[in-house]
Amino acid sequence: MNMKWIKTVVGVLAAGLVIQTQAQAQAQAQAQGDAAYPAKPIKFVVGFAPGGGTDILARLIATPLSQKLGQPVVVENVPGASGAIAAVNVKNAPNDGYTLLIGASGAMAINPAVQKKLNYDPVNDFAPITVLGTYPIVFSTKLDLPVRTTRELIDRAKANPGALNFGGAGVLFQLTGELFNQRAGTTMTFIPYKGTAPAVSAILGGEIDLLVADIAPVMSLIQAQRIRPIAISSATRSRNLPDVPTVAESGIPGFAVDVFVGLFGRAGTPPAVIERLHREIAAILATPAIRQQMEKSGISPSGLRPQETAAMLKAEIAKYTEAARRANISID
Repeated sequence: MNMKWIKTVVGVLAAGLVIQTQAQAQAQAQAQGDAAYPAKPIKFVVGFAPGGGTDILARLIATPLSQKLGQPVVVENVPGASGAIAAVNVKNAPNDGYTLLIGASGAMAINPAVQKKLNYDPVNDFAPITVLGTYPIVFSTKLDLPVRTTRELIDRAKANPGALNFGGAGVLFQLTGELFNQRAGTTMTFIPYKGTAPAVSAILGGEIDLLVADIAPVMSLIQAQRIRPIAISSATRSRNLPDVPTVAESGIPGFAVDVFVGLFGRAGTPPAVIERLHREIAAILATPAIRQQMEKSGISPSGLRPQETAAMLKAEIAKYTEAARRANISID
């Protein structure tokens, strides 16, 4: 038998054994890393004050996640700059999975669309874990505005260019209204407010024609018939407002805007940690009690996988960047 051939076969077999051993060792190390995490408390960093929708959702998930992981999950509120301060806080933290960002649309998609000098990169500085939930934006008119549908609003706005206005609390709602303007061919003027409460007071006082706000703070006003909902921004109707059509149903096909609340680690967080967190949170979001609590507030549970979350984030940034460019909205 040819000795050269034998040596070649032996060499190939040995190389294959080394590769197999390395793969097994890598898999074992990953499994051990997954099992070892977490070894200390985990922190959810929220970019808003306690009591808001993002904060409430973070705390709703933190309690059962703590039970599943066997370690405390603490919510830390770091408000300011539309969530940017919290984002930088996590960007500068160790990438070990113990300091995580509750990143909503404002910080992760709106800020990069309108701010030229943002001191963090939502795509490159963070590791997506999942989307906790999404909720729609409601378009509501004041009661004495003689329109009852989106079609009637569009017709009135086109017949009176620049005469109608819309109000909201922050750039998220401004961009949502501007997307509506762009798709409908209207020129309604945005009136900014520092919070949802003053924006609500404005429409109740007749200062604005249309309120653009997330669903939770306007539900009670709608139920009390103090404002008139004409459409919601999401692709499908809300269970909380089943009789209110979507914008897409109302004459602007393809219009779909949802506010998202996601969970992000710092870039470089170990894949095993990300997968563990996603797996546990997806299970939590699937439980009937959690789903019921979220849906009562108008929030749809999500649980997207990390790769899906990354793709969604890029699509959201692109959508709002184009809307901001066309509306000439920029914050230096």
